[in-house]
Amino acid sequence: MNPSPSVAERLDHTIGQMLGGASPAVASASAGLDLTTRPLIEVAESVRAALPVLPASPGFESRLDARLRGAVASRDAMAWALSHPGRLIVTGAVGSAVGVGVTAYAVWRSSRRGAPHRFLGR
Repeated sequence: MNPSPSVAERLDHTIGQMLGGASPAVASASAGLDLTTRPLIEVAESVRAALPVLPASPGFESRLDARLRGAVASRDAMAWALSHPGRLIVTGAVGSAVGVGVTAYAVWRSSRRGAPHRFLGR
């Protein structure tokens, strides 16, 4: 069972609707607020009206656009590999060395675990 929203939650909902463009009367009615909260809603409306929307500069918008495009753009692995052949060779060599090391350790570890069991069966 959900408890009914408190007056503060309903007032918050009303202010959110007003910021979205709804009139104070419509916003307060949809939130179920009574006339006792009307002074708070009027203060919120006057504060919203007093704060102008600040436009962003064209330079900021272009930098933001470039950053967002760079974050969304997918990277072509083949193009990267062709433009960095030295890194690709080093990456392959290190990967191979790690693979050989892990395999050697696994073989050595399995041969060490099996050794005591061979003598117990004799």
